[in-house]
Amino acid sequence: MSRHRASARVRGPLARLAWFLWYLAVLLVPLVLTWGVIGPPDAGAGAALVLSAGLVGFSALVVAVALPARLPWLIAAFGIETVLAIHRMVALIAVVLVVVHLVAVLFVDPRGLTILELWNTTWAARAAVISTVALVLVVVLALRRPRRQPRYEGWRLVHNGLVAVVLVAAWLHVWWLRHLVSHVVVAAWFVASGLLLAGLAARRWIWLPIRSRKFAYAVVSVRAAAGDGVTLTIQADGHPGLSFEAGQFVWLKIGSTPFVFEEHPFSVASSAEHPDRMEFTIKALGDFTELLGALRPGRPVFLDGPYGGFTIEGLDDAPGFVFIGAGVGITPLLSMLRTLADRADQRRLWLIVSARTESDLMLRREVEQVRTRLNLKVLEVVSAPGPGWTGEVGRIGHNLLSRNLPRRPHRLHYFLCGPQPMVTSVSHDLAALGVPLRRIHTERFGSV
Repeated sequence: MSRHRASARVRGPLARLAWFLWYLAVLLVPLVLTWGVIGPPDAGAGAALVLSAGLVGFSALVVAVALPARLPWLIAAFGIETVLAIHRMVALIAVVLVVVHLVAVLFVDPRGLTILELWNTTWAARAAVISTVALVLVVVLALRRPRRQPRYEGWRLVHNGLVAVVLVAAWLHVWWLRHLVSHVVVAAWFVASGLLLAGLAARRWIWLPIRSRKFAYAVVSVRAAAGDGVTLTIQADGHPGLSFEAGQFVWLKIGSTPFVFEEHPFSVASSAEHPDRMEFTIKALGDFTELLGALRPGRPVFLDGPYGGFTIEGLDDAPGFVFIGAGVGITPLLSMLRTLADRADQRRLWLIVSARTESDLMLRREVEQVRTRLNLKVLEVVSAPGPGWTGEVGRIGHNLLSRNLPRRPHRLHYFLCGPQPMVTSVSHDLAALGVPLRRIHTERFGSV
């Protein structure tokens, strides 16, 4: 079986189901083990609520941390935006369960509020208080972030530090309680959970940077791109390049070492057939993307990846593809087009791109270059046309799609990339035209 065909398996419905069942087991197994091994508490419903909420809350914290731990198969199965959305949802569930656990403890424990006096309580209670306070700070900072808009890297550093405190203190709280881990099976589970968290942390902050050192690149050029963008070209430094699939993304680090904290995810815009020379076109937003414009040739660059299942690989039987993008969402689509061109693929292809004005349309010259090598129809759509514009006007919708797609659109595969409102709207329009959901592949640009 080819690598391309095998890689397609990790992002299908069965892969998503397997991940869901695995995470469900992590959530519920501690509860099943405790009630099955220890048995229900004799103190009544209050003690049962304390035990249940605490156990599932701890498990939810483990799941919330494991979700964004850059597991390639997980990201390929769901996409990075969906993974982060589930991460936020599970984290919210964990917070609710921890609050329920704390309130129930205050009602059930005869010590009442005195249990919160750190100078006059048990080590288990101290760990619980520290974990809860850190968790509250995590929630407060997360809620305030959209409004205050702090610098992303500073916020991320504080967020990750507080999460580490939450997890270590929560784990110690369970361990120091003793009555749970006095049973071998339950103790084994909590030791395994601790080792899992430690392993994920070591992989994320030690092994991945060491691995990215093998794939050092050097800056070749930085040039301005239409639509307020910057195109960065890098060359592999002493190796054949980091293999990737067209449409995937990498985390980009700039500096003399791969252990620098600041990094950002960007889709590769170049051909997967030539991984030794990569190209990224990045919208000029934020401090990091502005920094790119000041880079000089020869500056070291390190890559962590590739990640993502938004790719044409494994679809060799498809009669054609329709690529639909808005703004900088064209970058992974251009990578797919360039890869198909390098493979001399002559299937029917459509590229539909949208922007506010003609000057906002990104990578037009690059699209025209690749169009001459493919059986490709390009359709540009602007919502605020200027004088002399002769193309489509408005937004990508049902009417435009029905006029420009072939008679049997359900046979093709569709790749949509851009802001979430556009991707959601066009997905609904394609479904209304009879395109099965399994043939609609999406990637939404958002905050990572």
